[in-house]
Amino acid sequence: MEIEMEKAKNELLHRTSILAKIRSEKTPSRKEVQKKVAALLGVDDKLVVIDKISQDFGSKISNAYIKVYENMKFLKEIELEHKLKRTGTHEDKKIENTEKVEE
Repeated sequence: MEIEMEKAKNELLHRTSILAKIRSEKTPSRKEVQKKVAALLGVDDKLVVIDKISQDFGSKISNAYIKVYENMKFLKEIELEHKLKRTGTHEDKKIENTEKVEE
């Protein structure tokens, strides 16, 4: 898998936005891209959020939109919950009802 990246720093959201072209035989999984981008940039793979991967039919080139956050605090404040679940950085928490209904 070969990756070409165009980076843009977003100071306000404390992240780097990346448009990537990925050359591979098949559409790579989010985990594969996440680990590869983290290794190339030298960051923790939990700070990398794969927003979208798309590939035209019959093409060996995939396009991806990737966000790399500065730290976990900003990632959890800004990113949507369903994207955190996809990425694997979200811990499922059981919500307990602590209120008692009195009649």
